[in-house]
Amino acid sequence: MALDGSEARQTEILLATPHNAYPSQPHGLCRQLLDKGFLIPAEVDERDYLRNGHAQARTNNRNLSLTIIPTLACNFRCRYCYQEHQPETMGPEVEEAVLNMAAARLGEDGTLSVTWFGGEPLLQIDRIERLTAGFRRLCDRRKARYSSHIITNGYLLDGHMAERLRDCSINHAQVTLDGPQPVHDQRRPLADGRGTFDTILANIEAAASRVPIHLRINVDQTNREGISAILQQIADMGLTDRVHPYLGRTYPYTGVCMDVVSDCLADADFALLELETTMELVEQGYLAYRAPRAISTYCMAERANAFVVTPHGCLLKCWNEASEGSAAVGHLFHTEDDRMRRNAENWNRRNIFQLECADCLLLPICMGGCPYLYHQTGRLHCHAWKAHPDESLAVYYYIKRLEQEREIARTFGMVVEDLKAAVLP
Repeated sequence: MALDGSEARQTEILLATPHNAYPSQPHGLCRQLLDKGFLIPAEVDERDYLRNGHAQARTNNRNLSLTIIPTLACNFRCRYCYQEHQPETMGPEVEEAVLNMAAARLGEDGTLSVTWFGGEPLLQIDRIERLTAGFRRLCDRRKARYSSHIITNGYLLDGHMAERLRDCSINHAQVTLDGPQPVHDQRRPLADGRGTFDTILANIEAAASRVPIHLRINVDQTNREGISAILQQIADMGLTDRVHPYLGRTYPYTGVCMDVVSDCLADADFALLELETTMELVEQGYLAYRAPRAISTYCMAERANAFVVTPHGCLLKCWNEASEGSAAVGHLFHTEDDRMRRNAENWNRRNIFQLECADCLLLPICMGGCPYLYHQTGRLHCHAWKAHPDESLAVYYYIKRLEQEREIARTFGMVVEDLKAAVLP
């Protein structure tokens, strides 16, 4: 909804005085603002609406979310990785237990959402295929919807592997490149020290036609200057419509990666870098911009019917704790004990509606930020828009206008082609 001149000035007045802005039978501009959600009826309590939605999402037992770690082994040794790489691999008894748990927890007409994680999950592609087949059969019986995606370093994701993932109903694969070849290979080498960039880039090109690629670029002070180069390289390969880049932020999540703490970007710096990168993506023709949307919970850690499953059957709430058995909230083979109950209770102690979040305008798109970091640091990790709200809105407006212009140009081009076909013999 774009306004100019008198309508813009009138809207500023309406939004500045919302309680007496419109009559009982609104019309014209007031009607538009109501329809678009900029004005709401006086009897609607937005905070109460968000609170109820948040509570329902946390306690919903019909939908099930699983992050499954088929192995903690990894063929990479990334300098900022927060995991301890262990040679643990899921066995057939854990596979069966996972399927039994899913059958016990998935409701009729619900949804089963699976994230394949690691270690490097593609080291266990056979196990992914077997579990996927079991999940599909379960969803067919329950008339439930199934979706999944995978987080992989991309080294094994060639064309054949991408076909196997497509057959496993993988919606997208997250792959990481941390900059051009010299930068990436220094940050994300193989376990034997060899570089990985060339293989991953070739795999992205081969896989992108089969499985959409979400390209994560983990950034800190040491590689921020290389973002433009890797974006340009992907664009030069003609992949802007199949590869969707975005920035990730390196962070000392656990003691394993504390040596990178001095390189990490501050909140405001990372937020500004995201805006700059968004503009680059648009200018290079990528179709990757995703505007923030309202959410009910920040992540699965806050939902009762959501678990991370480790190779030995441990149930966790956050993948940052993948190597920490002491953080378990349950187990596929062992009875829940007092420590598990205390761990589960800890995830329920944060009430965002009793914190400063309750009065924040960004609450609907943030919902308190990462609960794991809150528990670890005692402070909120807010949405990036909070650091630069005016600039973020300006970029959003610019992109929406550009999308409209591109759509107009596309439609005009189709009309011209139709006219040519009608006129030319």
